[in-house]
Amino acid sequence: MVAITVDDEKPMLNALTDIVKSSPDIDEVHSFSSCTSALEWIEKNTADVAFLDINMRGMGGLALAEKLIEFL
Repeated sequence: MVAITVDDEKPMLNALTDIVKSSPDIDEVHSFSSCTSALEWIEKNTADVAFLDINMRGMGGLALAEKLIEFL
């Protein structure tokens, strides 16, 4: 399973990514510190699950989730 993690705070992103990587069901994790970079990646790739920070500068996690759904 492919996962993405998105958080604008680097320490939190690293912690979240490490936790997600520890799951036996996750084969690869792509982490992003901005919604824009996550959207650029998802335009050319696919992910099975997304772990998003809800409160981010600019576009928040809920708005990002709505945009990610468009690519599924």
